[in-house]
Amino acid sequence: MRSKRFAAVFAAALGAVALMIIASVASATHPRPKGATPIRVSIVPAFAACTAPNRTHGPPLAFPSCNPPVSTSGSVTVGTPDANGAAANGEASVTLAVIVGVPGPPDDSDVSIKSSGTDIRCKAGTTACGSANAADGADYTGELQGNATIRITDHFNAIAAGGGTDPGTVVDIPFPVAATCVATASTAIGGTCTATTSANATVPGAVKDGKRATVEVGQISITDGGPDGVNGTAPNTLFGVQGIFIP
Repeated sequence: MRSKRFAAVFAAALGAVALMIIASVASATHPRPKGATPIRVSIVPAFAACTAPNRTHGPPLAFPSCNPPVSTSGSVTVGTPDANGAAANGEASVTLAVIVGVPGPPDDSDVSIKSSGTDIRCKAGTTACGSANAADGADYTGELQGNATIRITDHFNAIAAGGGTDPGTVVDIPFPVAATCVATASTAIGGTCTATTSANATVPGAVKDGKRATVEVGQISITDGGPDGVNGTAPNTLFGVQGIFIP
């Protein structure tokens, strides 16, 4: 009898510990900043990685390098005097800004997404082009696509599908955003490309109120629309990446 009573008490104790562990996991939290907005990044032309060095960079960064540099985009470029004879008028940036909503339905929290780029020009073989320029290619009038891989940690997870209140980190996911380009009246500057949207406008329901979402944003890059200027058809190549320019 004593043995059975001890076993019952021990089992009950184990059950209580298990419940405490489950409750602890369910109510676990994750560290977060007081605030983190906005992100604004400049975009610079992308170049192919150096895989067969034939030069050496000057010190102190005396690492192997490749000559000549090779642009990754086969469809678009920007004006540069020593590269194509056009003036250097290219500037581009992407800005992400959190919109804090009022707790409770409807969900009105969101992330504003704005991007702009100037002097985007067609390379030979690209058909999505507008008016010609005095030097180099015509204005690009196709599409571009902004790309970033994001990692979300929030309180909108559950064992079953459909979301819940459990904290969790989502697997890394892509978050593409389309931009459109139009010609300019000037013959000295290429097309202008813009996107003005939000996370919820791009993926409805992506951002919700009160979920304490920490979103890690990987490198932001821009791909071109390929020879036909359409994001949805291949091939599309890397055109720009976040970076800085040092004159």
